[in-house]
Amino acid sequence: MTEAFLSIDAVQIAAQDELSLLHFIFIAISMLGFGIGLYLLYRKGLNTYMGIFTISIASILLELTFLWWDGIMHIPKIPFYSSLLFLLGPCIYLFLEKSLYPHRQIRLRVIALLFGPFFLSLILLLILTNSIGEMPLAGTGKTLVLLLNNIYIKIVYFGLFLIILIRRYQDCRFQLDELTRKWTLSLIIFLAIICFIFCFQAIVKNQSSINNMLQYTLAYFFSAFIIIISFLLFLLPKNITEILTANMDKQLVKKEKYQNSGLTKTMIETLKTQLLEAMQEKPYLDNTLSLQDLAHRLNTDRYSLSQVINQEFNKNFYEFINDYRINECITIIENSPKQVELITDLIYESGFNNKVSFYKAFKKRKHLTPVQYIKSLQE
Repeated sequence: MTEAFLSIDAVQIAAQDELSLLHFIFIAISMLGFGIGLYLLYRKGLNTYMGIFTISIASILLELTFLWWDGIMHIPKIPFYSSLLFLLGPCIYLFLEKSLYPHRQIRLRVIALLFGPFFLSLILLLILTNSIGEMPLAGTGKTLVLLLNNIYIKIVYFGLFLIILIRRYQDCRFQLDELTRKWTLSLIIFLAIICFIFCFQAIVKNQSSINNMLQYTLAYFFSAFIIIISFLLFLLPKNITEILTANMDKQLVKKEKYQNSGLTKTMIETLKTQLLEAMQEKPYLDNTLSLQDLAHRLNTDRYSLSQVINQEFNKNFYEFINDYRINECITIIENSPKQVELITDLIYESGFNNKVSFYKAFKKRKHLTPVQYIKSLQE
């Protein structure tokens, strides 16, 4: 009668076999996943969610391997991964949420709601595993078993999180750099593939050979994910262990900072146009130019001008002015690269008043010192 428990989620058709090289590989990758997960948990912060996610993936892969290996004879009444699957959606969601909005506090009530299905399924699993010797044929026990292992519930569950994550991605994708956007999209695709596998499994649930193939597909997929995240931790650690490079919080801070501003959208657009027209007259060549001076030139106040520069150009006043000064410097160099002899002349001709700020601004924008840039043009 135990076999009946394994029929749910296609566990019972996992044909047990001798331990092969493939099983050894699965076990080794599982151990790697546990190691990575523990490391991420140690890093704390938003890494906690990715750590839990990775450990869950490794645990599912390990249990699947034990189901296929007759040397261990792991034949649970209800597979443990029936509960672990409910961890994947919340972990991806919370990881991305904390990555994109690092300063936004997630309420305990929200976290409890997200992880509620996992804890509920875990409690049911423990109760059923320790209280029954064979599968109940009727009554509350049978209902609980069907609920715990129902593949359609998992499809709805993963589909719901998939919709939420896609909407989150659509809202923030333009604020993400290319690497971060690809990593975010990869996590969403990961969840989508799991959902697709469950949907396909529901369609062919009575065909044991296809179900067995789907289980191995899931194992290959989880193994690939663990290997990929290992390489990312080695090659691009910031994409996993640090806050993603989204500008979401900056945008939110700006909105909160200027929410009581008296400037309308039309007034902001008008002031922006006036500012760009004024910059054509090269006021930035005056190395004493201040925010107040520029505001006076535009017949506005310094606070309104600062708001327009911050919101419309995503810069502060000095970053905005220095962009024009460096462009002026580049124009001078490119027009006569062989005649530029003294860097000091460039400093004052482009509007800077000291060498330190000039070098810092130039290298930030061109990734070369002025001398290196001049030499590159002369070669």
